[in-house]
Amino acid sequence: MAFRVRVLGLAIALPFAFAAGPAQAFGLMDAFMAAREYDPEYRAAWQAREAGLQEERIARSQLLPQASATYGYNRNWLDQTVDNPNTGESQHASNSNYPSYVGRLEVRQPVVNFQGWAGLRQGQAVSQQAEAEFDGKHQELMLRLYETYANTLLARDQVRIAQAQYTALEEQMKSNDRMFNSGEGTRTDMIETRSRYDIAAAQVIEAEDALGSALRELMAMIGPGRLNGVDELDQLVPKFSPSPAQLDGVEQWAQLARTSNAQIIAGRYGVQAADAAVSRNRAGHYPTLDLIAAHERSEADSVSTINQRNRTSMVGVQVRIPLYAGGGINARTTQAVANYQRAQAELDATRNGVEVELRRQYALVESGATKIRALESAVESATLLVEATRKSVAGGMRVNLDVLNAEERLFQARGDLAQARYDYLNAYMRLRYYAGVLTVYDLETVAKYFAPPGSVRPDSAYTAQAAAGGTKGTSGKGNTRR
Repeated sequence: MAFRVRVLGLAIALPFAFAAGPAQAFGLMDAFMAAREYDPEYRAAWQAREAGLQEERIARSQLLPQASATYGYNRNWLDQTVDNPNTGESQHASNSNYPSYVGRLEVRQPVVNFQGWAGLRQGQAVSQQAEAEFDGKHQELMLRLYETYANTLLARDQVRIAQAQYTALEEQMKSNDRMFNSGEGTRTDMIETRSRYDIAAAQVIEAEDALGSALRELMAMIGPGRLNGVDELDQLVPKFSPSPAQLDGVEQWAQLARTSNAQIIAGRYGVQAADAAVSRNRAGHYPTLDLIAAHERSEADSVSTINQRNRTSMVGVQVRIPLYAGGGINARTTQAVANYQRAQAELDATRNGVEVELRRQYALVESGATKIRALESAVESATLLVEATRKSVAGGMRVNLDVLNAEERLFQARGDLAQARYDYLNAYMRLRYYAGVLTVYDLETVAKYFAPPGSVRPDSAYTAQAAAGGTKGTSGKGNTRR
């Protein structure tokens, strides 16, 4: 028995061993600022945005002047033989060794380039799509950060509830022993309590494992060294007053999502980019017209100009008319049309998915407030039931099992209440995320529901004394149940 208690105590204390020293508050906004600097997904999204913004510049460059300079230097060996037209005999003319060079500066300005203009529209759409996707990733970071932070707090709450239940059963078991030794209790009471006690011990260990996993997920977002222990995290304030949804109905939220949701906006730009890609590939059949200006300097660039230096300047136009490209242009155009239709279908799927999720989160927000109030009432009722059952046991009207069942319902109600509070805030965040209007201000609003450790009086739901209640007489005087 003593060995089991020591092992269990070690399991309870192990995840908190690294939280030595006084705890310092690490609130939701602190975690958000750390995640913006460290979170790998967010950093990857930022780089994807930077890469996407270059698409417009790359496409625009195809319509701007193109300048190039070339220079070539050669060493030539000439062995020249000339045929005599009269006799047909070959006569050696010369054998020389001479250098030659050619330098050319050329400027080309596209004048008519349908592919270039379509490519510019495509590049602009891709850049705007990258901007919209990053905006969605920024909102997603706030949502992921809250969920990870809240999951850690919920895991900590579950640990405290499990520990309180374990302590209450331990006190109940001691009371059963005392009553049995005095002849007022039964062995059945002791077995019942022992069974619940062993289960509670396993639940504490399970809750500790879940807490460790949740804490590691939070660390993966905010970076190592930011948090010393779970006790530094904030906790929900006792007085929980849900905020209203702020819009009159779900249809207004749905309309807002159609115009503001980052995924839908990015999908629209994706459709525009795909449409421009169709035009760009189809323009492969069209002629192009370029204005060209060039200046060239050369010396002995051919056999006929040995020992001659030339300077040439020219201005002109160049027309290119594609005639046949092996069917590649038609194939690429057909491919672009298929991609355009795919982008349209993906946009429809995104729009439908966003609306379904938005309506679901709206319903959770609407029902969450009612659910929280109902669970708060359930916790109060379960607490009174435990007290009343204990008194009934003392009067001989109830038995030990009734107390255990009442306590189990109380702890279940406390766990459900904690879950409902976090779920409500999660639904509030997700509603605004799917509507496309989630901002740092909303995260600050949610952060007001939390308070630094030590600034809030511990909830009686997690104290061993409240969990255990009175322990005298809980077996029932004169109880003969076996």
